[in-house]
Amino acid sequence: MSAWIFRVIVSEKEKYYYELDRALEEIPNRTIYQYQGRIKSIDVGDIVYFYECDPISAICWKCKVLAVNVPYEKTYDIDDSEFEHGETEREGYYIKVVALAKYEEGKDRQKLSIDKLRENGLTQERSSFSLNSPRVNPQLLKYISSIKPSVEYND
Repeated sequence: MSAWIFRVIVSEKEKYYYELDRALEEIPNRTIYQYQGRIKSIDVGDIVYFYECDPISAICWKCKVLAVNVPYEKTYDIDDSEFEHGETEREGYYIKVVALAKYEEGKDRQKLSIDKLRENGLTQERSSFSLNSPRVNPQLLKYISSIKPSVEYND
């Protein structure tokens, strides 16, 4: 099993943004599809941490991968259109995830901010957090796992 960080744009100031918090709180079974990008080695059962970009700039959700390599045309079973704003590509593959835990505002998210992630092992090729879905290394996973989420769900 591997763990990953997926970046999600949540700011209304951007051309495209996704209301991740509302989607995972309101969609039945807290299950959504997320663009998989170029990642070929992600597997069912892996953990995905969703990092919400500016203005949040922290990990906010822990999810488990239920399906991988799902073509966009096969994502019709979950309607999350009310949470998507703006234009985005509809090509490529998606992963299906279910929320396991939420890190709420305050101490949880402060401990999972970009600065804290860097202090505890986040490595990246660029200076900003612009890589989509870096695999979480063992040092960082140990740190993230030490933070107790505000809300946990039965999977």
